[in-house]
Amino acid sequence: MPTSTFFRLPEEKRERLMDAAWAEFTSTSFTDASINRIIHSARIPRGSFYQYFQDKEDLFWHLLGEIRQYFFGVFEEVLRETRGDLFPFPVHVFDRFMDPTGSTDPILKRCIQIMQLNPGFDFRNLLLRGGELMTVPLLKMVDLSGFRRKDPAFVNHICILLVAALAYAVMETTQDPEQWKRQREILEERIEIVKWGGLFPEGKGGPAEQGGHTC
Repeated sequence: MPTSTFFRLPEEKRERLMDAAWAEFTSTSFTDASINRIIHSARIPRGSFYQYFQDKEDLFWHLLGEIRQYFFGVFEEVLRETRGDLFPFPVHVFDRFMDPTGSTDPILKRCIQIMQLNPGFDFRNLLLRGGELMTVPLLKMVDLSGFRRKDPAFVNHICILLVAALAYAVMETTQDPEQWKRQREILEERIEIVKWGGLFPEGKGGPAEQGGHTC
């Protein structure tokens, strides 16, 4: 975490350092990233850097924390838009992050660049804490009226499945922007599967009850 000295910096100087750090970590891997290049670009002395951050890793995870904070801010806004309904949530987020013209949300773009440059890193903590996705404030926003279980663990399972489908659609569209419409359709199909399940309830309309055959 940054020191209190960092947060007392003039805004212009803080932004200059953060811009330099983003430029470095989105153009080279964490291993090859250079504090020297960052401080040269930010025009600050090396000694000053260590008054703000312990080391390169401290700065790196601070940037990822900013990404996490941004994502959860978007999630909160979208949950307000959907009035707590989780199932339209992934498509709304997809539309916020991706554009039919091929444009990508700039913060998401930074996140993807960092992940692509560091394939060996474990980025699960970017969204998950203790295996859970939804924070307590977000959980309180979810409309649980139609859920067959209302405990936080169950809601988190649903959220993780929905966000996994969202992440796949985002990555595929990032690789090929012409896939935007198709990936959005696939995302909607996968949301329906998560919402309703993949099988008929036993004794309620399955193949045997409809005169069909099981495998």
